Amino acid sequence: MTARTRVAFVCTHNACRSQIAEALARLRASDIIEPFSAGTDPEDTPNPDALRLLAARDVDTTGLRSKALGEIPAVDIVVTMGCGVSCPTLPCKHREDWGLDDPTGKGDAAMEACMLAIQERVDDLARRLRAGELAPRTPSVAVLRALADETRLEIVAALSREGELCACKLLDHLAVSQSTLSHHMKILVEAGLVSQRKEGRWSHYRLDPERFACLGRAISALAAPSLDEGETLRRE
Repeated sequence: MTARTRVAFVCTHNACRSQIAEALARLRASDIIEPFSAGTDPEDTPNPDALRLLAARDVDTTGLRSKALGEIPAVDIVVTMGCGVSCPTLPCKHREDWGLDDPTGKGDAAMEACMLAIQERVDDLARRLRAGELAPRTPSVAVLRALADETRLEIVAALSREGELCACKLLDHLAVSQSTLSHHMKILVEAGLVSQRKEGRWSHYRLDPERFACLGRAISALAAPSLDEGETLRRE
């Protein structure tokens, strides 16, 4: 039997989205994915609405429990679910962010929509693994939107130069208000492009290099057919 790829689905509380992803990957892609889930600040138990709606879809929820990052084995791929979590203690060969809003407390319709979105992404990840393509075929809309702003691009450039910057340094560099900076950083963090850590009263930020590498590969993949066509025309 071909060795399966170990995938960790990670969010903050490991109560809802990451649990759904683990259960659906186990159901729909067990031939290629060995799924795990964990949280940077896990709840005591998984979300009961998520478990109820999974069970209603005949998805096995046996063994699902909230776990810290240290409770899962070494993995090949880390998938963050869209809450801006950073996993510096969870090494991997490939990392991507799925940019999903937390449906907790928003009713069954929101939870079911989130389940469908996760199912589509699990199926796409399994397809890419079977085809030997780790990079997503298209860049995340959330990532592209996060970069579609001059101030945020300036922030990214500053972090690229300096490695890590305190919010106070970014405020001085950009000459914006603290609320404006917080708005921009929230978007970049939630897109998975920037990680955040607290030290005293200030937040410190750094780029996620693997996230940018994935973005570059995805954009290059989009351009590849056009480049191939241009080369063909030149030869003709």
